[in-house]
Amino acid sequence: MDKKQTLALSFNITIFVLAVLGCILCFGEILVVPTKIYEHGIKLLKFFTVQSNILGGITALIFVIYFLRERKTKKPIPMAVHILRFIATIDLVITFLVVAIFLGFITDEGYFSMYMNANFLFHFLIPVLNFISFAFFERAPQMNIKQTLWGIAHLFVYAIFYMVVVLTHFKDGAIDIYYDWYGFAQKGLLVAFICAFFILGLGYLISFALFKINNKQNDIEKSKKRKGQ
Repeated sequence: MDKKQTLALSFNITIFVLAVLGCILCFGEILVVPTKIYEHGIKLLKFFTVQSNILGGITALIFVIYFLRERKTKKPIPMAVHILRFIATIDLVITFLVVAIFLGFITDEGYFSMYMNANFLFHFLIPVLNFISFAFFERAPQMNIKQTLWGIAHLFVYAIFYMVVVLTHFKDGAIDIYYDWYGFAQKGLLVAFICAFFILGLGYLISFALFKINNKQNDIEKSKKRKGQ
């Protein structure tokens, strides 16, 4: 294994372990620093943060399994595995950005409460490690522009889910914050739709950027191999 492969394996093992730890802290409601708990048990799965980090952990484990298989059998990691890692990375970057530039400023408990307990792993550490791993070390094969749409597949499904919940609980020009847990519809349905389209657009920009970074990394690797011949 060269240095990049070793780092890719190390990053993905770390991401999986941290995702498991985060889930234990989150679902077990284990608080290192006292903060408000907004939801309990299986209902925590309604949050995009929780979904994206679970997806990140699962795809990291799948990557490790296929990486080790590749080392043993020489069979390359399937493109589907790289696409799953691609989707998880975009999800986690969206999680990081939405918390950093929006949710952190509207929470009642203050900006840094969004980085306490399991949220330090879910909102910061896992997204950062996941981005670094996929963008610079995992060596996904050359991607085509159509695959950038796969990058926002989960984000798109979640947007539909969220808007359905909002629309079915919007009454007399208002909605209880319980059914609008990110607060996008508190200023009306139009604002909620604008937020949804903005986040989807941001997700696609991240998808396109990762696509370009990945293909650039491939070009660099090919150039190195040609020079080494």
